[in-house]
Amino acid sequence: MHQPFCLFLFKRLAPLFCLVFMAFFVGNAQPQTADDEGATQASLLKKLDKKAKYGAAAIKKTVTFTTSKGISGEPVVTAVEDGVVEMVSLENNANVGYLLPYNQFAKLTGYDFYIWNNKSFKSQKYPPEKISLTSDDIFLDDNYGLLYGFKAAEMGQRCRLNYRYQFADAKYFTREFFNQGIPIKQHSIAIKVPNWLELEILEENFGSEWHIKKTVQKDKDETTYTYTAENLAAVKREPASLSRPYYLPHLIFTVRSYTVNQKKYSGFKTIADMYAWYHLLYKKAENKPDELKTLVDGLVKGKTTDEEKIKAIYYWVQDNIRYLAFEEGYSGFVPQTVQLVYKNKYGDCKGMANLVTEMLKLAGYDAHFAWIGTRDIPYTRTQVQSMCVDNHAICVLYFNGKTYFVDGTEKYQTFGKNAYRIAGKQVLVENGESFKTETVPPTTIDENYVSTSAKLSLDDDVLTGHVTLTFNGASRGLFHYIYNNIPTDKRKQFTRTLVELGNPNAEATHIKTSDFNNRDIPITIEGDVEIGNHVTLVDNVYYTGIDFFPGTLTSFIPDKERQNPIDMDEVYIDKADVTLQLPANAKAEALPKPLNVAFKNDSLSANYTLKGNTIVLSKKMQLASPVIYPAEFDAWRDYINKIRLFNRSNVSIHE
Repeated sequence: MHQPFCLFLFKRLAPLFCLVFMAFFVGNAQPQTADDEGATQASLLKKLDKKAKYGAAAIKKTVTFTTSKGISGEPVVTAVEDGVVEMVSLENNANVGYLLPYNQFAKLTGYDFYIWNNKSFKSQKYPPEKISLTSDDIFLDDNYGLLYGFKAAEMGQRCRLNYRYQFADAKYFTREFFNQGIPIKQHSIAIKVPNWLELEILEENFGSEWHIKKTVQKDKDETTYTYTAENLAAVKREPASLSRPYYLPHLIFTVRSYTVNQKKYSGFKTIADMYAWYHLLYKKAENKPDELKTLVDGLVKGKTTDEEKIKAIYYWVQDNIRYLAFEEGYSGFVPQTVQLVYKNKYGDCKGMANLVTEMLKLAGYDAHFAWIGTRDIPYTRTQVQSMCVDNHAICVLYFNGKTYFVDGTEKYQTFGKNAYRIAGKQVLVENGESFKTETVPPTTIDENYVSTSAKLSLDDDVLTGHVTLTFNGASRGLFHYIYNNIPTDKRKQFTRTLVELGNPNAEATHIKTSDFNNRDIPITIEGDVEIGNHVTLVDNVYYTGIDFFPGTLTSFIPDKERQNPIDMDEVYIDKADVTLQLPANAKAEALPKPLNVAFKNDSLSANYTLKGNTIVLSKKMQLASPVIYPAEFDAWRDYINKIRLFNRSNVSIHE
């Protein structure tokens, strides 16, 4: 699956890329001269992105199709993408380059790199740098990239990259994005569709904010669809960003049917067609489940209920098989065999789904391998019949009249609960020559919560008391993940810091916890706490704050240069109940006013009350709309700033 420069495969690899980028170009100083055309191009690109070091004056791609013999022996459609990338430096001493991912299906069969020198482009066909693109969210096999470039001495220095991709099977030619990690003046994609090919082209996110023109030219033997986008700003790499197919313009390609030697063949016309291809690849995994029988028998031995047996198997996979996205060739959709995953103690999502499925089958349960697209993918398989609709694999278990979605890659996930990243998504379930479709239930916000109870007393200028924290749902899983990745000798300090409410002047003692080895129950942590340097005395009036929550949300305030939509990737509730017992001779002089604010489906309500000689703070925050688009940033900032202002409120106590 070919993806453009600096998009999905690259988004988590920027630090590595930058190191390779710098090292590569230090040793590739080339003869070069800047010119007036380059200066003009640089000036136009600087208007799109003032901070960019280089950009593309033009990217031109032309896609053509032919046929060859496929792995099933029947003809398949193949595709060729010819590209020309015209780049220019936007400042002096700029590293200029272009990354071309490649794999078993999208092979780079030709290239040349040119640098403008003395009134013409001169070929500089030196070997590119090969870098690994493996990351934890790769599902297909885009494992390597070829990096072409040079160090431009002056602003306005031009270069050109010509390349040719050969797609061995057009099923893997799924999408083309217009935006990339550099500003682009013009990006054109021409798709030449021969008369023997029925190709569906879906236009996604073609809103009025994008300047994209489409032309259609019909000739005798083919129809050419040309899309031209202009004035594209660079796509920035920003934390907590919404997956880009939700908002960036792109094309989705699906081979519907094709005719070879007067015989018509089906591509992906229906979900059944997709399943037939998936199942063909699935069957290539030559599983030997009997090699796991001793393991499975040992895991279920002594367990008295079916649920205990299922959990024993599921949790063993979570705890003992490391997730590692290693792909090669057809392994983009062929699961690793169960015996290999078991032997290696690691696997990708397909290998882990395959393993837990076969282990559950060995124990006598109705388990099935299944394909799914996570929340990173905005399409459903009823809308799109293309391989870009799936990027993950799980196990579907039918048990006691219910359907369970078992994801071996989710560390510390409770059986029967589903990660937010697959909630509400459609699942294609392996079922022999037929298939089933299921839908993962949507996450309900009440499932995921953090609860804090603090019972404090004012003793002179010190707050003392008892704190209890409870984590359930996704927050429980996150706690397990963080806790188990902390060095053993640092874990007590971690739990103590939580009880201390993140206050550097607090000291927690007598800490007790729930059983951290039991992932089926909420996490509870409690202890006594003493908070110093938190009370100010002025003219016999004590001023203190008892609102310690939620501070983490304020880290999601976008700065003025933020470009991408924010995705907090979870829904949850944060509740806090704090009491402050006053001395017998003390009296609350002033309490902060109540706060009730909302942003879309998010809300926060907080209220101070006085019950006898006790100040009570009750606070509840609900995060039900985790995605914030740039047009909503001002409203979001206003919402968060009101919360921050309330958090700083003090109570005043007269003695």
